[in-house]
Amino acid sequence: MVGAMQCLECATQVERLDNEHLLGCSGLTLHEYAVRHHLPLDLLLHPDQVNTAYESTAWEDSATVPGEAARTALLGLRWGGLIQATDPFVEVPGEIRRLDLLLWDLDRLRGYGFWFRQEYRYSGETHRVVARSSLRAPAANLARARALAATPEPPPIFLDALAVFLGHVAEYHAGYLLMPFAEAGDAKDVAERLRRDHAVECKELDFSDLPGGLLLRTRTRADGQRLLSLVRERLQRMPGGWERFHAEMPTATVTKELVFDAAHFITDHPAKCSNLHGGRYLLQVQVSGRIDPVTGCVVDYGYLKRVVSRLVVERFDHHTLNYAAAELAWRSSTEMLCVYIWEQLIEYLPGLSGLRLYETTQSWCDYQGPTLEDYQREGGSALMSWFQRLQPSAGRRELARLPAGRRASSG
Repeated sequence: MVGAMQCLECATQVERLDNEHLLGCSGLTLHEYAVRHHLPLDLLLHPDQVNTAYESTAWEDSATVPGEAARTALLGLRWGGLIQATDPFVEVPGEIRRLDLLLWDLDRLRGYGFWFRQEYRYSGETHRVVARSSLRAPAANLARARALAATPEPPPIFLDALAVFLGHVAEYHAGYLLMPFAEAGDAKDVAERLRRDHAVECKELDFSDLPGGLLLRTRTRADGQRLLSLVRERLQRMPGGWERFHAEMPTATVTKELVFDAAHFITDHPAKCSNLHGGRYLLQVQVSGRIDPVTGCVVDYGYLKRVVSRLVVERFDHHTLNYAAAELAWRSSTEMLCVYIWEQLIEYLPGLSGLRLYETTQSWCDYQGPTLEDYQREGGSALMSWFQRLQPSAGRRELARLPAGRRASSG
C-alpha cells in the first residue's frame, strides 16, 4: 500500500510502516503488528519492501573467537536442524510466536556475526505477502571462527546445548518428550550420554521428517520428568522455554481419518463372514492432550498421518488381514483389529485416546486401549496372543497317543 497511513499503535500519521517506526513506538515488528491488528501485510507494505534482495556484502564479517555461550547455542540449534545453509549465508529460522527466543539466540550468536532480518515475500504460490524472520550470517564466518581458535577448545557444556535443543524443537506428549534430531548420529550420541551420565533412557522412533534424522522419545514418563528436571533452570532462562512444557493450557482431542482396502474372513463364523470377502475400512485415530503454546496444536497432523500410514495402512492396504498379522490370523474382527492397531500406535502417539474403525457405513467399533505407561508395565493384550501362548494340554497329549485312524476321519 502506497501513501500515508495511521499507525494503530501510536496514532501517528506515517509515510510508511516499518520495523524502525514500530519497534520505537510499540516494540512490535511489522509482522507482529499485522497479526495483532489482523491485517494482511499486502495492505501495509510499500512495493519496495517486498521481495527485496539483501547483498552478502551488507553483512558484518566476524573476526572473533566465539565464546562458550555462542558455541553451545550453535550446537543445540544444529542438533535440531536449525542451522540451515542458504548460500552464501547460514540461517536460523524463527517463528512469530517465538520472536523473543530468536532474539535470545541472536544475543548468544553475535560472535559468529549473526544479525536479525525480517523479510516479506510475495509469490504466485502463496497468493499473498508472507513475512519471515530469521538470523543470518555469512557462512564463511563459522569456518573463520573455527580457524581463529588458537588452541583446542573444550566441547560445549552438554546440558546447556541440550536445553537449547529441547527449548526449540522438542514436544511434550502425555508426559513423554519427543525429540527430533536432524542427524541420526547426533541422536544416538545424545541418547548414550543421557543413559550413561544422567540415568535417562530414550527410545529410537524412526519417524523423523528430516532426511537422515532420527526421532527420540523418552522411554518412560519418569525419564521425561527426569530429563526436564535436569534442564529446568536452563529452560527457565530461555523466553518461553519452561512454559512450553509446563504452562497451564487448554486440552483438546484431534482426529485423523485414513482408509485402506483389505480382505478378511472370520474363522468358524456360522454365516457368510466365514467366506473371504473385502471392503474399505475407514479408521479414525484420536489423540488428546494439552495444546502446545508455541505450535497451537496437540500433535502435528503430518506426523500423525506418517505414523498411521506406515504402521497400519501400508501393512493392511490390499492385503488379507488374517495373513498380514499373526495376531489376526484367527479372528480379524473390527474389535481385534482395533486392539492390534492400538498396540502398534501407542509407542509413537503417547496421547492416543481413541480409535473408531468402520468396516461398513453401518458397522463400526470404538476402542480405548491402555495408556503408554500401562502398556509398558503390563505388555500387550493376552487376547492377541492366545495361539502364540498355546501349550500342549492333557487332552492333546492323550490325542497324540491314539492310533492315527482314530485321530482324524478319512473323509
